[in-house]
Amino acid sequence: MAKAKPKAKTASEAPLAPNAHVAKQYEKWVYPFPIQDLSAPEIAHIRDGGDFERNFYTFWPDQEKREDLDVLIAGCGSNAAARYAYNHPKANITGVDLSASSLAHQQYLKDKHNLTNLTLHQGRLEDIASFNKTYDFIDVSGVLHHLPDPVAGLKALGSVLRPEGTIAVMVYGQYGRTGVYMMQEAFRLMGLQQTEEDLKTVKQTIAHVPKHHPIAGYVSRTRDVKYDAGIVDTFLHQQDRAYTVTQCLEFAKEAGLTFMNWWDNILYYPEAQIKLDDALYSKVNKMPEESIWQFMELYNGTLGQHSFCLGHKSRKKKSYQIDFNGKQFMNYIPVARCHVVDQKGTPPGGLALKRGSYPVYTLAPMAAALFRQADGKKTVRECFEASGIKTDGTSDIESFCRQLFQYLWRLSYVFMRLPKA
Repeated sequence: MAKAKPKAKTASEAPLAPNAHVAKQYEKWVYPFPIQDLSAPEIAHIRDGGDFERNFYTFWPDQEKREDLDVLIAGCGSNAAARYAYNHPKANITGVDLSASSLAHQQYLKDKHNLTNLTLHQGRLEDIASFNKTYDFIDVSGVLHHLPDPVAGLKALGSVLRPEGTIAVMVYGQYGRTGVYMMQEAFRLMGLQQTEEDLKTVKQTIAHVPKHHPIAGYVSRTRDVKYDAGIVDTFLHQQDRAYTVTQCLEFAKEAGLTFMNWWDNILYYPEAQIKLDDALYSKVNKMPEESIWQFMELYNGTLGQHSFCLGHKSRKKKSYQIDFNGKQFMNYIPVARCHVVDQKGTPPGGLALKRGSYPVYTLAPMAAALFRQADGKKTVRECFEASGIKTDGTSDIESFCRQLFQYLWRLSYVFMRLPKA
């Protein structure tokens, strides 16, 4: 007989009434799919999208990496807080969630892996200030878009963020979920609820929609439709909204916070989707930065979520802003986010670069010579000096360096660290 999972130990019992129907959903349909063993080979290498180790130089490009952070996982679901605690034993992790069922599984993982650096709370993230604690880093992924008042929730998180801290946010993307909202409306017309019988109807419907329906592409891109709680969360959620790029920027302003950066630039710049020698690329690239982001969202059409980081308005721009037109650019420190792969057709002396599931990008020999020097320690200027690239005295070295590293940064294939003050 399987050992019963212990009830989560909660240090705070905040009132759940404003989100009662959401809490009820996650009590029955535990989400995401519960991980049973964080050390399992197929799980151990996985990191949450906003993981501060994975994206440290996006969140703090002016700082050295460190692990001793106070971290809040707001809306931690069944796995996230425990996974953070397991992967970052030197960090102090706090997880908060509405669902007792989800927290019971987090407690199971805490006990199984002896996660002494993990504290769990049941409650609303809107009431987070009642914990009387502040944080260096807050991960709120897939949560704010389910709140009755997302701005109030984000303001609450901002109130417990330390001055130099970062909030990593993931919210649904409007255009990429067009098919989802069409089907949600269809299921409302049918009067479907979150019952097992109605879930069967959802599965049957999705299996029979025409292949040209917008939901078909979405289903092929998401893992949530592979298990029941994910299907309920996608199609039968009673409180769900999505955002455009413009609305993400407005969201941050309304909450009194500063939009810092996207987690993955590749989705918001033309380099990965439009050929550099195409006239369209030139026209798009001449737009203001925010207009480029807005255009690329519309051009792509499949972004089902937006992931970005926020900070306090008091946080100085020079501590996080990457400015390729600024005077300090040659003093930036490039850090590779990709690895070199064998690729047929790579020119002699060139390099083929790959990151995760993103495409392979090939560098010509001169650009490859410069990239090879990007060891995470040298500045752009030092990389050029060590590259052995010969110039005729008339070449614009800064333009060459800027073109390469801006290209790789926009592809999310390098981080750019800022020089120390």
